[in-house]
Amino acid sequence: MDRRSFLEALAVAAASGLPLHSRAAKSGDGKGFYDLPAYGNVSLLHMTDCHAQLMPVYFREPNVNLGIAEARGRPPHLVGEHLLRAYGVAPRSRDAHALTYLDFPEQARVYGRVGGFAHLATLVKQVRASRPGSG
Repeated sequence: MDRRSFLEALAVAAASGLPLHSRAAKSGDGKGFYDLPAYGNVSLLHMTDCHAQLMPVYFREPNVNLGIAEARGRPPHLVGEHLLRAYGVAPRSRDAHALTYLDFPEQARVYGRVGGFAHLATLVKQVRASRPGSG
């Protein structure tokens, strides 16, 4: 996806009422993070890249993403501190925990396990409960 396509997608998301920032996400407590306001009469959930991670885990393998030639050291081939710096992600934050291997054992004690279909099932149940008549 090039920059123009990305900006067009953001514009469509903003025009459809999708919030581009979240106070709940930035608060770090996780409460209300997935409280999504209903918009229209259809709700879609999209999941990608589960990597067959059925159970939540406390360990994240070290990130290695090798870029070759002109891709070396450029997104999406940034890891660790380089990724945090490039995207302005605060170290030791919820986002840093989700996106990097940095301080993972210590941060897992703060933020909990990562992944797993139980978390996904909880989200689906929560959305269904908030949308009367959903199936």
